[in-house]
Amino acid sequence: MKVYVKTPARLHLGLIDLNGDLGRIFGGLGVAIDHPNVVLEAEKSQTLSVSGEKIELTRKLTTRFMEAYTIKDKVAIDVKQAIPEHIGLGSGTQLALAVATSISRLFDVKASTHDLAVVMGRVAQSGVGTAVFEQGGLVVDAGKNTKDPAQKSIPLICRQPFPDQWCFVVAIPQTKKGLANEAEASAFKQLPPMPADAVGKICRLTMMKLLPALSEKDLESFGDAMTQIQCIVGDSFAQAQGGRYSSTPASQCIKFMLENGVYGAGQSSWGPTVYGVVKNEEAKAIQVKVQIFLDNSVGGEVFVAKANNQGAIIKVIR
Repeated sequence: MKVYVKTPARLHLGLIDLNGDLGRIFGGLGVAIDHPNVVLEAEKSQTLSVSGEKIELTRKLTTRFMEAYTIKDKVAIDVKQAIPEHIGLGSGTQLALAVATSISRLFDVKASTHDLAVVMGRVAQSGVGTAVFEQGGLVVDAGKNTKDPAQKSIPLICRQPFPDQWCFVVAIPQTKKGLANEAEASAFKQLPPMPADAVGKICRLTMMKLLPALSEKDLESFGDAMTQIQCIVGDSFAQAQGGRYSSTPASQCIKFMLENGVYGAGQSSWGPTVYGVVKNEEAKAIQVKVQIFLDNSVGGEVFVAKANNQGAIIKVIR
């Protein structure tokens, strides 16, 4: 028996509350996209074996899961595709959940996706990655409960399918990678609290503009809300990343996209990935323009991604 897993990637649209005075902190907005992907196959084996991409990281993740559930048998995992690390596309959570899900199916471990995320250490700040793995679409999580630090649950409070008529132009400037691991944790600790009025504006934009526009398929309103949220969040992270966005190339690329046809734009997580939301029929022409823009500056990759509205594909092959 083999278990096949194919995950989405994710674009992070922003954090809701970096103030925390109501008893919760963070809260995330994000959307699953159809590529790049983690694709792997797992099967029982006489020895622990990892092949393909991200071998050392996958071995560590596998060992972590096997020890957590005291599984004595061995497994072979072949990572056929991986999402590039530390560029803002959610690679760590997707690989961790793909590994955990595949092994849990092989050994009949009864655990929810959230349980697996906790075991694999993927609930530090955001539940977005876990939610898009499980369901796809656009998701909003409620952040962490600061009154109960031991609580590891990050509730999902909204999930909506993303319109088929829209897609994203995704650009990855060839510049420094985003913060991760200890550097990310340190940055969060050093950030000043977000002013309550800024949090209030993000909440109002989310509840009264972004989510209604998604339901009504109003791309202009959705894009405007997304851009405004990104500006507020980016300014709150300026101390950690040196400006509203993670680098001058990222900032310039967002500005260029907004001036050349996207309805809204922003930076995913700590970057350097940036994105713009567009109608399907407009995407190719804008992709070409943005690629030329990057080629004439720092270089990089630009691609068009559709939303993933189903989450990870998991198949048991007997």
